[in-house]
Amino acid sequence: MDRNFLKELGLEKEVIDKILDQNGSEITALKTQLKTKDVEITTLRNDLSTANTNLAELQKVDVEDLKTQLANEKAGRLKDKQNYQLNNLFSSAGCKDIDYLLYKLGDKVQFDENGAVKDKDNLLEQCKKDYASLFETEPQGNTGSAGNFQRNRDANNNVSKEQFAKMGYKERLELKQNSPETYNELVKE
Repeated sequence: MDRNFLKELGLEKEVIDKILDQNGSEITALKTQLKTKDVEITTLRNDLSTANTNLAELQKVDVEDLKTQLANEKAGRLKDKQNYQLNNLFSSAGCKDIDYLLYKLGDKVQFDENGAVKDKDNLLEQCKKDYASLFETEPQGNTGSAGNFQRNRDANNNVSKEQFAKMGYKERLELKQNSPETYNELVKE
């Protein structure tokens, strides 16, 4: 709005000043709103650009490949669980060479859907029968085979805390099998 235009209309100076003040305040408010909206538009454009970039990156991901990797990982975990079950079974049965026994068995061992060995007792019995040389046999009596020397079968009962702490997995398992009372006492300590 122009002051001269309002003078030509015959308005007084005070009225013109009030009209221009009111108009100025309205224009200032509108300019402020316009600047705020411009900032919002710029922010939204930047957000949209970032979202489009992220979407483009996500579209590059091969979902089928990820599904295949996941399936392979699950199969590998199941195989590891099955191997652990077999190792534990044969180790507790006194097998001297578990890896060779597993090689000889191949894929003959059956597992349930959770990876546990089906019919453990029959499997163990059959393995001890077919591969007897791979399993330790308990001697009759408390003597050795050559020269009839005494074996120290009670050596496991004299294991100290320090010795137990230094023992490996197989030694601890042997102690647990041969002397469960001593093993349980040392585990508690």
